[in-house]
Amino acid sequence: MFKKITIWCTGMLITLVSIPILATCFDIYGDWDNFIWFSLGLLLGLIYVTISLKRLKRQPEYKKDQHISPQMLKHYQDVGMSDDEIDFFRQTMQQAEAQIKVLATNMQALPKLRAIDLNHDTTKVSQSLFRAIVKDPKRLHNAGDFLYRHLPSINELTSKYIEINHHEVKTADTYLVLDKSAAAIDALSQQIQQDYADFVAEDVDDLDTEVSVAQQQITPDHKEED
Repeated sequence: MFKKITIWCTGMLITLVSIPILATCFDIYGDWDNFIWFSLGLLLGLIYVTISLKRLKRQPEYKKDQHISPQMLKHYQDVGMSDDEIDFFRQTMQQAEAQIKVLATNMQALPKLRAIDLNHDTTKVSQSLFRAIVKDPKRLHNAGDFLYRHLPSINELTSKYIEINHHEVKTADTYLVLDKSAAAIDALSQQIQQDYADFVAEDVDDLDTEVSVAQQQITPDHKEED
């Protein structure tokens, strides 16, 4: 609701600002009455409102009052997140969760997609990366490529692949497009694996350091035994 109100207010502002601008421009070429200036300004405002509302409808709705467990709220607060940051994070992850569910469904829809999923663990890796982000929400920006590029892209490609594959009549061009799409889906699956590896790299490095320290502490004892 707040977003819709903002859109309408912005549309009214565009109308009010554009009226004197249009009037000034048109006065150069001739005399136009106030009604025409107002109509043109209103038209610009309505165009903005119409386009913005259509874009808003395409976005998954986020319910700000959606229940949040005390444990998760404490988790977010313990890492120093403000209320606005928590709202933004939860909205982002709610959308990501919905997209991962779509991905899981799509990757099981056809044998070719199941093979790619099995080969690269696309769904499992996406779910693991989702949990890793929730565990470390202050690093949301480090998962930007996965959340805003790779995950939406692979969903779009798999959905189109399924749609085209269900065509009753397939030509040589159809099979060529399917092959290219499958290759792109495979490449994106590998990229999602890399997204996960990059995101948890710091944890892996920390563990490697701890193992090295532990080995250094253990080695002298072994030497004494020898």
